Amino acid sequence: MAWTAGGGTIAPGVTQEWTFNWGGNGDVGPQLIQARPLNPNGLLYTIEIGELLEGNNHLSYRARVRNAGPLTVTFQWRGGSV
Repeated sequence: MAWTAGGGTIAPGVTQEWTFNWGGNGDVGPQLIQARPLNPNGLLYTIEIGELLEGNNHLSYRARVRNAGPLTVTFQWRGGSV
């Protein structure tokens, strides 16, 4: 099942870390995620994805995106379950 979850703008050479949370205990199973550039010639790398089990037993998902191009890029997160 595919989904989109927010997005932002990222300057050249910058890395951002994002956190994603879902209701209940947060566990929605294994997830794939990628930052999709919305500008022509935008070059983004989703360089790390992870999960964090918080002290209250809530599971959150993390992802880092890096702008590897020379342009500021607007992007949208998209993903899906395995």
